[in-house]
Amino acid sequence: MKALLVHASETIIENEPLLTKIDTVIGDGDHGIGMKRGFMAVKKMLEKKEFLEMDTLCKSTGIELLKSMGGASGVIFGTMFLGGISHMPHENFADLNQIASYFADGEAAIERRGKTKPGQKTMLDALMPAISAMKQVAENSGEIRTLFEEGYKGALQGMEASKTMQSRVGRSKNFHESTIGLPDPGAVSTSLIFKAFAEEIVKCEEC
Repeated sequence: MKALLVHASETIIENEPLLTKIDTVIGDGDHGIGMKRGFMAVKKMLEKKEFLEMDTLCKSTGIELLKSMGGASGVIFGTMFLGGISHMPHENFADLNQIASYFADGEAAIERRGKTKPGQKTMLDALMPAISAMKQVAENSGEIRTLFEEGYKGALQGMEASKTMQSRVGRSKNFHESTIGLPDPGAVSTSLIFKAFAEEIVKCEEC
């Protein structure tokens, strides 16, 4: 899981120009910069520390994002990693159901905190289908690789679907119909995170 988070951090950092470009058109232009800042801090923290328990690793990631990213993105993505922390065991291993439930409760926490829901052109439009796909794999007793691979497919489909939506919340709602045709920047970031998870998990020989 630590390797997955490091690769996710590297992927977000590399894609800062893309995230900034999209957010400049339908937002205030700072999404990419904030995401890069937050995940640079996460990468630095992960490379310095060793973790023995899943919950400690995920909690540390969420707290680092809250501390360093700033703005609404810091709260939202920090909450994604903190909101379901009760499902992560205080052990060095988590099963498929625990991982799927962890992200599901993180999504629910974002809905409560941001008073938003899928369909309003936010990162939830990528996160929700990712979680649905992961839950299905977990319920069918699939493999950990399949869990993250299907999660990415769901996130990617959700991100693509956000292109057809008009923004209903946040600053981008002020752009009205001009938000149609481009994906939500937060949904793009979410799909990139799950893309990194899927890429890194195939390197795990034990999986």
